[in-house]
Amino acid sequence: MEYDETFDDYYDDLVYDDDDMEKMLAAYNDLDYGGEMEYARISLWDLGENCLLPTMQQTIYMLAPLYLLCIMTRMICMVGHTADNDSPAIPRWLLNTCISLGGLMALHMFFGKNIAYLLVCAALVYAILLVTSWRFQKGAGVMVAVFIFLFIVICELFLAEEKSWHGVRGAQIILSMKVIGLGFDVSAGVLSLPSVMEYMAYIFNAGNVIFGPWVSFQDFQSLYSTNVSKCLSVDWMTKVMKSSLFSVLCLSVSTCFGSWVILDSNYKWVLAYRDAQSFRFSHYFVCFVSETTTALAGISPGDIDYGVTVTKPLYVELPRSLVEVVTNWNLPMHNWLKNYVFRVARPHGTFLAVILTYIASSMLHGLNFQLAAVLLSLGFYSYVEMMFRRKLSQIFDACLEARSCREGCPHTYKQNHPYVWITNLGFGCVTVFHLAYLGLMFDSSTEAEKGYNMSHTLQKWSDLGFLSHWVILGTYLFHLMV
Repeated sequence: MEYDETFDDYYDDLVYDDDDMEKMLAAYNDLDYGGEMEYARISLWDLGENCLLPTMQQTIYMLAPLYLLCIMTRMICMVGHTADNDSPAIPRWLLNTCISLGGLMALHMFFGKNIAYLLVCAALVYAILLVTSWRFQKGAGVMVAVFIFLFIVICELFLAEEKSWHGVRGAQIILSMKVIGLGFDVSAGVLSLPSVMEYMAYIFNAGNVIFGPWVSFQDFQSLYSTNVSKCLSVDWMTKVMKSSLFSVLCLSVSTCFGSWVILDSNYKWVLAYRDAQSFRFSHYFVCFVSETTTALAGISPGDIDYGVTVTKPLYVELPRSLVEVVTNWNLPMHNWLKNYVFRVARPHGTFLAVILTYIASSMLHGLNFQLAAVLLSLGFYSYVEMMFRRKLSQIFDACLEARSCREGCPHTYKQNHPYVWITNLGFGCVTVFHLAYLGLMFDSSTEAEKGYNMSHTLQKWSDLGFLSHWVILGTYLFHLMV
C-alpha cells in the first residue's frame, strides 16, 4: 500500500498547531523515557477552558430542548386548568394527547428510532391491563411485572443491539416502574384503569420520561391542577434554580474536578474512592436534572407545589450507614421498591424481603452482572450492618443503630455522647470504604457503552483483594458470635 503523506499533514495539524493543547497534554503526562511517568496538575484556567466549558456547552445543548418541552407541558396544563374540573378549558383527552406528544418528542430527541422498544412495551402492557382488569383484576400487578421482566430479558438476549439497548435502558427502567406500580394499584383497587390517553400521558410525560424520577399515577395527576399562582410561585422558581445549579456542580465534579484533585499517581484505594465518587456525582447530576424537569413540568407529590426531591447527596457522601445511603440514593425508587416489593415480601422474613428487593432492582436494570453483583452485595452488606448495629445498640443501650434514633428514644446513651458519636463516625468511615469498593468499577472505559461483564467486575475487585467482601464477612461472623 502506498503511503499517503496527507496523514502526516493531518497529524501535524491536530497535534502541533495548538500550543495550549500541547501544554495541557504535557502537564498531564510528562514522559521521561526510561523512567516513571510523572503527573502534574494543570491550571484552573486550562481546566475550565478544556474541560468545564466544553462540558457545560454540550450539557446545555442536550438539556435545553427537554427543559423547553417541560415548560410547554406546564403551560398547556395551566391554560387547560379551570376551577371547575367538570368543564376544563381544554378537553382532557386533548390535554393528555399534548402531554404524551411532548414526551414522545423528548424520547425521539434522545434515542431516535430506539424509542420503538418503549412504545411496544407500553402498548403491550396496556393490553395486559385491559385483559386482566376485565377478567382477573387482582392479578394485574403480577402479570405486568412478569411481562416486564420477560420483555427486558428478551430484548437483552435476542431483539436489541447491545449498545442501543444500553442507551435506552434508563428510560426503560422508569417506564417499567410506572407500569408495574400502576398494575399493582389497579389490582389493589386503589385506582381504576386509566383511559388510553391518560395512560399515555402518564407513561410519556416529558417531565420524567428521560431521566425520571418515578412518580405514582396519583402524583402525576397533580399536573392537571396547575394554575398561574403555582406556576410562578417563589418556591417553584427556587426549586428550579437550585436543582439546575446543583446538577451543574455535580457534573463539574464528576467530569473535571475529581481527576484534577486526585491525580492518577495516588494510592490505589484513593483512586478507587475517586472513581466511585465520580460515578456518584454523575448519578447526582441525573437526579438533579430529573428534579428540574419534574418541577418545570409541574409534577408534584401530595400538596407540594414545587417538584420532587430525588436524592440527598450529603447523606451519601457523609453517611451514617449503608442503610442511609440506600435510602437517600434515589428516594422515589426507594419508595417504589418499599411499596411494591419489600412490603409484599416482608411477611416471609426480613432477610428474604431485603434480598428480593435488591433482586427486583437488579432485574429492572437488566442482565448486567456488574449491577447485579453490586446491588446484591449492597443488599447483603446493608442487612448485616443493620442486624449488627441493632445488636450493639441493645447490648450497650446506645444510639448505634443503622438509622438515627428519633427524638426521645429510650436509649441511655444518646447521639451526642462522645463514645456513641465516635462509634457512629467509625461506622460511617467503614461505609465510605465499602462505597469506594463497590462503586469503583463504574468508570468511563469503552465497555461502559455496552454494559459491563463479569470479568470487568471481578478484575476490579480482585485488584483490591476483595477486601470489602472479607470485611463484611468478618462482620457477619462477629455478629453471630456476639
